[in-house]
Amino acid sequence: MSCLSWGGLSALLLLLLRLLPGWASPSLIRVNRGVRVMKGSSAFLSQDDLKFAIPKEKDACKVEVVMNEPITQRVGKLTPQVFDCHFLPNEVKYTHNGCPILDEDTVKLRLYRLTETDTFTETFILRVYLLEPDCNIIRMSDNVLEVSEFYGLSRAIDKNLLRFDYERTASLECTVRLDPVGTRLPAHGQLVLVEPRPEEPRGDQPHSFFPESQLGTELKCPGGRCPLGLKKIGRLKVSCEEFLLSGLRYQHLSPPSPHIDYISIQLDLTDSRSKIIYKSESVWLPVYIRAGIPNQIPRAAFMAMFILEVDQFILTSLTTSVLDCEEDETPKPLLVFNITKAPLQGYVTHLWDHTRPVSSFTWKDLSDMQIAYQPPNSSHSERRHYEVELEVYDFFFERSAPITVHISIRTADTNAPRVSWNTGLNLLEGQSRAITWEQFQIVDNNDIHAVQVVIVGGLQHGWLTLRGGKGFLFTVADLQAGVVQYHHDDSDSTKDFVVFRIFDGQHSIRHKFPINILPKDDSPPFLITNVVIELEEGQTILIQGSKLRASDMDSSDDYIFFNITKPPQAGEIMKKPAPGLIGYPVPGFLQMDLFNGIIYYRHFGGEIFEDSFEFVLWDSHEPPNLSEPQVVTIHITPVDDQLPKEAPGVSRHLVVKETEVAYITKKHLHFVDTESYDRELLYTVTTPPFFSSSRRHLDAGKLFMVDSIPRLTKNPAAPELKSFTQHAVNYMKVAYMPPMQDIGPHPRHVQFAFSVSNQHGGTLFGICFNITILPVDNQAPEVFTNPLRVAEGSQCVISTEHVLVSDVDTKLDNIHLSLQRQPQHGRVELNGFPLNTGAIFSWGDLQALKVRCSL
Repeated sequence: MSCLSWGGLSALLLLLLRLLPGWASPSLIRVNRGVRVMKGSSAFLSQDDLKFAIPKEKDACKVEVVMNEPITQRVGKLTPQVFDCHFLPNEVKYTHNGCPILDEDTVKLRLYRLTETDTFTETFILRVYLLEPDCNIIRMSDNVLEVSEFYGLSRAIDKNLLRFDYERTASLECTVRLDPVGTRLPAHGQLVLVEPRPEEPRGDQPHSFFPESQLGTELKCPGGRCPLGLKKIGRLKVSCEEFLLSGLRYQHLSPPSPHIDYISIQLDLTDSRSKIIYKSESVWLPVYIRAGIPNQIPRAAFMAMFILEVDQFILTSLTTSVLDCEEDETPKPLLVFNITKAPLQGYVTHLWDHTRPVSSFTWKDLSDMQIAYQPPNSSHSERRHYEVELEVYDFFFERSAPITVHISIRTADTNAPRVSWNTGLNLLEGQSRAITWEQFQIVDNNDIHAVQVVIVGGLQHGWLTLRGGKGFLFTVADLQAGVVQYHHDDSDSTKDFVVFRIFDGQHSIRHKFPINILPKDDSPPFLITNVVIELEEGQTILIQGSKLRASDMDSSDDYIFFNITKPPQAGEIMKKPAPGLIGYPVPGFLQMDLFNGIIYYRHFGGEIFEDSFEFVLWDSHEPPNLSEPQVVTIHITPVDDQLPKEAPGVSRHLVVKETEVAYITKKHLHFVDTESYDRELLYTVTTPPFFSSSRRHLDAGKLFMVDSIPRLTKNPAAPELKSFTQHAVNYMKVAYMPPMQDIGPHPRHVQFAFSVSNQHGGTLFGICFNITILPVDNQAPEVFTNPLRVAEGSQCVISTEHVLVSDVDTKLDNIHLSLQRQPQHGRVELNGFPLNTGAIFSWGDLQALKVRCSL
């Protein structure tokens, strides 16, 4: 028998009395009528459906959706997971997944009323009534999708099976989404596309005598191995028209199976302007398997014992050797156990949070040993027996006959301290709570007063104090006195825990104490998308919700208010309640307005092409939490009705030596446009460089980009430039390279023609640029000689026929010759006078026949 102090016994007695009907505290729920939802659609929760008897001004109040109860939210989901008791319209939504089997669903909710010192909780069920829709977008015909045998292939899904009934307008985009992995549908087959088969072999080919079977509507696929011609389809998102034309088929894969399977289809109608989903609808398209049999109910496994042996106070996991079931059609991990009769004392729990009872769990959690039984916190001297009754549901909600598990609690035979009760803590973000005897109870057979508790782990988001000061060790008396307190650090965290080591001097155990933190609306909204708004001069444009979007961790995103603190200078923010109505300027707007596509920016049409507006985000809290100022940038594209103009003082003429390259600078080429940047003014070479004095196709040089060659010298490998910008000219990135061949002794004149255009298409054509290439005398003359015949004792004229001189870059009149060596038997004369060695005469002397040779 455990030794409890009088304080401990009184606290335990008070706790047991509260469980009696006469001692039940009044409910915090004033209205709970449930919510009505059309199958395949969604509906918002209103105060007429669910209302709480807690004044908004008095205490904090939160509602949490219990997520670890698989028997709830079976065909839909309630969002968000945590919301305020005084929720706003269009904030809490239930979305149905399109399942046609059930007409009712449930959501398990946990209500928290949080005062400064205490937390009051109440768990309740919200019923969801599923109604048959009267005006579906997705319409099924009288034809059915059918597979005649196992491994068979159905007909194609087309307009003979489905049609989509909606008003087709230019602003609505219709898309269909399939997610076989997320929805686990189809459960017994897959979606495939029939691909074109290769050409049949000719008759003279050897293997043509063994033809393959023709692909028909009843193609078989044993073991799930697809033959040539089938392509498995996984996640898919296509337009509604493309979906009906794609030729999707259902292929059966896993016999034995029920006689019906389903394909989950989700349709979205999206506003093409705001990119907001206007309407969504989900449906399960049935597939009839002619060879299948009606879905069989799950049954208890033959090998399981259905008896659980438990030690007193000790949390004990259930295993598949204690509880198990069998089901031929549904994969075991998807089976759901529902507790129809809970044990009279103690409770079944999930180790994800072992302080709370659960009424359902999955076979996967059972197999992973995440389901346990928590014995009662009372001590007895003899063995006690309890029973738990369960039902098992398969994937299509067929349930088994009741299954009973017998629980036998052994008496304690140990002197070690043990935890007999652990409910954990629930508090609001930033609050403090005492860990009391009602939440954490310890028993010890020897001396409960000798038990000490030490903090050895956890406390990731808070700290413990003892009597208001620091402490890491306390006693049972401290727990009973309520002097051990947990303080949350006010961070945006939802879970914390403490690991205690409990010892009595001889024995020691470790135990985890969970702490559940409910969010408080103390964080300002934050911007998650802020894309530059772009429009043309004088235009009015919709501000899309996909381009400007905020979020709030603690409250509804729909009610975030964009308060404009600095309005735009070149335009205004407007609200248009509906198409065709006149808009009016507003000082701010809700994010809901962005999602509904009614917020616009209107440019006044002036010559200001960069605009912006500043805003601060507010949430729906009272008083609101405010963000830092944010800025939206607006780029206005000018409507350009003017052409580029040449800047004054520009020469459009370049002088360059034939051996060099020369930059084309702003002095040579410069056009301006008042509504375009220099990088947006584009020059296009329409006629490459050519010699103005010759019509022949000769190399007249080329324009090139300076960065295209390693050194700024003549380089034949430099690529010829076809277009460039004024920005490149400004930064000396464009140059001209004269022809690689020598131009001769005279200056040459080169031209090229170009056009100049701005980003709006305004173009000037037929503009000419002139280049003067100066010759450089850098080539040596070439000399050729012919034999000279002179009769003995006579003279002979040396002319240009005997001495042939050429020079590509020098005039012949400027060429001079030097006598380097005298003839052996005569002399060379100029104008009748003999020339000495080293004497100079000109090419003109040769041409004038003034040079003679005498023997």
